Amino acid sequence: MKNQNKAIAIVLVLLAFAAAVLAIVHFAIREQVPEGAIAIHVGEAVKYVDPSKLTQVPVKGSVINGKGQEIPVDEQGYELSELLKAAKIDASSIGGIKVTAADEFSASLTKDEVNESGKAYIVSGDEGLQLVVFGDPNMKRNVKKVERIEVE
Repeated sequence: MKNQNKAIAIVLVLLAFAAAVLAIVHFAIREQVPEGAIAIHVGEAVKYVDPSKLTQVPVKGSVINGKGQEIPVDEQGYELSELLKAAKIDASSIGGIKVTAADEFSASLTKDEVNESGKAYIVSGDEGLQLVVFGDPNMKRNVKKVERIEVE
């Protein structure tokens, strides 16, 4: 029994060590986005856009949470198509985008949604930059702590 416990302890120590090594490697190779900026990936190219350097527009409307309750939105922000334009990307020629948070939660939008005026915005909230998508049956595509946009 003692040998079995010793073997289990050794396996647990090795697993903990492997997890620590993987965490260090992950943080060492993880993309470091400048504070307040969004990384916009187009193929292998990466462009950084600082939304605070763009002109804000009113973002007003409401979104529906998972319980079906209407949540009012009254912020200042940036239309997604304008962020792409700031990165010198023609939003009318894309296939769609994927918006990803610091914790890797992501949401996809079609080309039509990106180009529809009043549909999708990036706003600055309590938890950093946030994607707000109007017209969804629930707000599951409202990504908090946005760090990256991948153009498809």
